Amino acid sequence: MKELKNKLLKAKKIKFLKNIFICVILLIVAAFIVNFAPGYKRDKYKDVINLVLNEENKTEELQNEIYVNENGTIYLSENDVKKFFDENLFYDEKNNQIITTSDTKVANIVVDEKRIMINGTEQNIIDSVIKINDKLYIPISDLTLVYNIDIKYIPSTKRVIIDNLNKGITRCIVSEETEIRYKPRRLSKIVGNLTIGEIVYSFYTTSKGWTQIRTSKGIVRICKSK
Repeated sequence: MKELKNKLLKAKKIKFLKNIFICVILLIVAAFIVNFAPGYKRDKYKDVINLVLNEENKTEELQNEIYVNENGTIYLSENDVKKFFDENLFYDEKNNQIITTSDTKVANIVVDEKRIMINGTEQNIIDSVIKINDKLYIPISDLTLVYNIDIKYIPSTKRVIIDNLNKGITRCIVSEETEIRYKPRRLSKIVGNLTIGEIVYSFYTTSKGWTQIRTSKGIVRICKSK
């Protein structure tokens, strides 16, 4: 009887250790997928307009979707402009206007009017501040002088690219075929290639020789420096 009991305990112990081993293997596989599978985070944003700010895709941080009207004017919600450009931006309800500042400029934009006051000088703008679903949307493409930014929209990849002109960006012409990867690892899957003559924007190179680049279509990826 005692021998049978010992056998049962041994069998349970082996089964327990086997289950732990399987769980560890599954965790390793899951970690591998999370770390090396290309595009696992951004797949859910493929059908919405992405925001690329300098060298980073910030779509995941947007509080509201980007809006681009028929004139090509790019709109960000009031909350998103606060988050990325001016945390002190506020809506003056009494005068129905947005007031925003940068290091050198103060701008007043009256809602529904196509004009802006920058440091006391009035200028015309293409489109006005509007409301979408009871949220204020600001024509960020009309505020390039206020924030010292460059902005463009790439319809083919649904990317709004905004560059902070105070930040160093290197424009490069590709001199040889180069593989681009999703992450700075040798095991990371190849997700594309740079062709000779293609223009890319380079931001930084890691100590291990990986360079963060942005293609002309607004795709942010990594490549091995030559």
